[in-house]
Amino acid sequence: MVQKQRSISVSLISYLNSKKTAKEKAFADKNDWNDRDINCCNENFGYKIKLNSEKLLVKRTCKPSQMHLLSNRGEEFLAEWLQFSPATIVQIDSRIELDKLNMWANQCRRLGMIVFLRLSHKGRLYKNSHKLNKINSLIKRWFDFFGALTLLIILSPLFIALALSIRIYLKKPILQTEWCVGKKGKLFCIYNFDGNLKKVHLGSLIKLPQLFNVLKADMSFVGRFPWSLAEAKTISSLEQYDLNSVPGITASMADKR
Repeated sequence: MVQKQRSISVSLISYLNSKKTAKEKAFADKNDWNDRDINCCNENFGYKIKLNSEKLLVKRTCKPSQMHLLSNRGEEFLAEWLQFSPATIVQIDSRIELDKLNMWANQCRRLGMIVFLRLSHKGRLYKNSHKLNKINSLIKRWFDFFGALTLLIILSPLFIALALSIRIYLKKPILQTEWCVGKKGKLFCIYNFDGNLKKVHLGSLIKLPQLFNVLKADMSFVGRFPWSLAEAKTISSLEQYDLNSVPGITASMADKR
């Protein structure tokens, strides 16, 4: 009798273990499928294009049915395609790879299109409608414009001397440009002198060309740090509040890189 009960217990345990194994296998298979799907999405993504009036929205997608013909084409095809687009403003998904973001930004700039970075977190940018704040912003803008213009005129001999030194003695391009994210996510090229000035103890003058950015209203004398495209792709949702303000030379001058 005892032997029979043991036999029944072993059979019951074996049955339960088989059921458990089947469930675990199904769970594992499901998770493996999800992992494969995620990897596939990371490796095989494309663009989802939407034209709304004069605004072109470029989103990241891994669904073949949504992929635009631009997804598998290079920069040359993109340049030709954009020429026939009626868009004047382009909004690009920040989840797109960095080299692709730079490609889009370069081609849009060549055609005179305004480019904005579309961040993955929503609802973080707001419109400042307070009349007093608008007046303060206008006063600050006039101060920035005339201040930058005055400094550029006064420092023009220094600019010329540095430009000739970089070109003749260092044999490097005079200016270096990099895509940065400005107010409301607008992309702009920030200007700097060649970094080799640090070798001749003139590193503090590298940022002087950013006066041109102030003149163009992309930057201010005082403001937040001008994030590069790579940095903007990794900022938190809380840091996105800073995109409501204009980046500043002062923050850039404090950069220790």
